[in-house]
Amino acid sequence: MAVCAGHLRSAILMDHASLGASSWGQKIFYLATGFGHQAVMVFFVLSGLFVGGAVLRHRDSFSWQKYSIARLSRLWVVLVPALVVTALVDWWISSHAPGVLAGSHRAVWNSGPSPDEPYSASLSTALLNLLFLQTIVAPVFGSNGPLWSLANEFWYYLLLPLCVLAIGGRANGNARSLATRIAMGMLALLVLSWLPSGIRDGYFVWLLGLIVYHFAGRLKPAAARATTASGVLLFGAALMYSKTGSLQATLAIPADFAVGGTFCLLCIGLVNLRREAVPSWLAKFAHASSEFSYSLYLLHFPLVMLIATVFYRSGKLPPDANGLLQFIAWLGVLLLLGALFWYVFERRTDAIRRWVTLRVERPPLTPRPSP
Repeated sequence: MAVCAGHLRSAILMDHASLGASSWGQKIFYLATGFGHQAVMVFFVLSGLFVGGAVLRHRDSFSWQKYSIARLSRLWVVLVPALVVTALVDWWISSHAPGVLAGSHRAVWNSGPSPDEPYSASLSTALLNLLFLQTIVAPVFGSNGPLWSLANEFWYYLLLPLCVLAIGGRANGNARSLATRIAMGMLALLVLSWLPSGIRDGYFVWLLGLIVYHFAGRLKPAAARATTASGVLLFGAALMYSKTGSLQATLAIPADFAVGGTFCLLCIGLVNLRREAVPSWLAKFAHASSEFSYSLYLLHFPLVMLIATVFYRSGKLPPDANGLLQFIAWLGVLLLLGALFWYVFERRTDAIRRWVTLRVERPPLTPRPSP
């Protein structure tokens, strides 16, 4: 939601720097809708907790086949239709406003296609995005810039099992051979050396989720409450730090690590809180919104570009009452479309995963004996 709100605000409302004087309410609004990248770092930590934690939990019975089916079904069930939607939106924009895809509005929207970066909506680019090679050997598909983080996720999904299996564990009740462990470790090093530095750096943020997994259920209630409170304060400070270039230059602490590290601390407190300590309305909201968050993430940006191209190409709105109402209305539309996309595609992930698993694991048919 933070990523979606940030992209929508940049596309339809004036930049804060162009406002001149602004009220405190406007300052808070621009600040609150300016944490899209930081939200991706938060997601990396959560992904490391849930996906990485599952790998650690099953390391002695780890199956590449089951793991691959689980991860790829999760990614592809939403990615494939999202690429189709991107292609359709880009086709319409190319017919009615080709300059947008050439990068003419990048400076105005602060996002989208750029004249300095290759734009491609070809079939080969789509296939390379399906193989999660965007930002490595190919650009993101079409106008869907947020697809960059999906490449990060896939390679983190691959790297962690390689690293875990290289350290040790058992296979079918027997200790893995030294040769197997060395091979896994060498392959992990080769993948790490091949990946761009930006993806490698993000991997260390992703691995912070494993620290959260390690501490889950280990803190007493008082310590959990204290850790949560400390995490809230430090995470808030890290978010502010990520917005201050001069302070970052002085301290030389990468903002992504500051955000990821403090959110890791906050999560350590949260996963140790008693369930009754979390308000029921917040738990319900978190569950409902997390259901379609992946669909919203992959779907929203082409739609934001479509909205901006059709309604706001002549100029962005000031953040007055009219502008904010339009922003809220469009954000509601995007959330509803994200939920609809989840209903049509993403909610079928488990069913598709089970179907593929049954087909892959079905024993071969034995020939019937002749009479």
